[in-house]
Amino acid sequence: MLRAARLALAAATLVAAAPVRAEPVSIPIAEVADSAEVRREGDAIRHLASQYLFPAQLGQMPARKLVVYAPGNISVQYTLRGGANGDGWIDLFVYRPDEATLADEAQSLEARQIERFRSTPRPTPQGFTDPGAPVMSGWYDTQIGDTPYLTYYQLARHGDWAVKIRFSMPRDAADDVRSRAAEALADAPTRWR
Repeated sequence: MLRAARLALAAATLVAAAPVRAEPVSIPIAEVADSAEVRREGDAIRHLASQYLFPAQLGQMPARKLVVYAPGNISVQYTLRGGANGDGWIDLFVYRPDEATLADEAQSLEARQIERFRSTPRPTPQGFTDPGAPVMSGWYDTQIGDTPYLTYYQLARHGDWAVKIRFSMPRDAADDVRSRAAEALADAPTRWR
């Protein structure tokens, strides 16, 4: 009996000592201040660990919010109307990749896209261009809630860092949303800045 109580106490101590995964912290761009993670450079934001410079906007899409997932792992979201009312949005991430190679990281990313969102790979929509090597990319038909979306990713590696964009817009997005998105993606957001 005493041994069982000790084992239960030891198990409870181990569970209590297990690290808890922190929730991402989202900060409106206007409120982003210099920190251990980022530094303001005019309207742009420098990711200090990698030295990547998040631009103030991609095409006509201004930066709206910074999200810190973990030390060294952040993103900035770009959108004209905040992703509502049929608008599209781009999430630009800088992080340390899980996989050893760019091809392996892209394969893992694609598998998560297909599994998590029940996405289907599709050809590049009319009006968009893909970046070509050494950037990996892909388009998907995706369902987010009750709305069908087109989703796209670009992935590049720079030393120990990955730069990824994830773009989404309603499948039936208006022409101005499509042209704005094509312009923003042509800005090559995965290039090292």
